[in-house]
Amino acid sequence: MNAIGLFEAKTKFSEICDRVAANGVAVVVTRRGKPLVTIEPISVPKGRPSSVWDRRAALERKQGRFADDFTLPRREKQTWRNPLDD
Repeated sequence: MNAIGLFEAKTKFSEICDRVAANGVAVVVTRRGKPLVTIEPISVPKGRPSSVWDRRAALERKQGRFADDFTLPRREKQTWRNPLDD
């Protein structure tokens, strides 16, 4: 587990997150040498799809294809008035 200062973590947050996700090694963020928080990778449970599109495909396989004939209800034109005009 690596340790990194709070200022460096703030300035390089995106890079640190990419490195943690790629390597799978947690990073401890310190303030004045004392541990403050940990940035660690999230593990995806086995058998669970990782993206929303994979989950949708799995749901369609399980329950059937979503209906394409769904139509949205008709919207009525709404008038907007400025409350300050009173």
